[in-house]
Amino acid sequence: MKNEKNDKKHHYFKLNADDILEIVCHHLADQEELGTYSSKLTFIDEGNDELRIVAAFGELEDESIDEIDLFKSDKKIDYNGDHANIPEGSILDPTNPETREKVKKILEKIENELKF
Repeated sequence: MKNEKNDKKHHYFKLNADDILEIVCHHLADQEELGTYSSKLTFIDEGNDELRIVAAFGELEDESIDEIDLFKSDKKIDYNGDHANIPEGSILDPTNPETREKVKKILEKIENELKF
């Protein structure tokens, strides 16, 4: 096996929780075009394989953000990320035989249409 540091084809990252929260924080702030802001983020892990992040943003001078209980907020707010509103039926499970068959038929149809 090739040493990861010498592998020119791939870039490897190993991020701790603080790194992940920082990336999410910057992404959300950029997405919402917040400019300067104060923020508070945390992971919520109830041990059921459903890890999530709850975040709050406010004005830069807003010190009350530090008093927000993100665990309480988690119970009050719905998911609102980019993937929150994807209908359950739209999510494809590649291990499901029915899904694999549907994808196979779609690919065959596309290939036939491309042949003219």
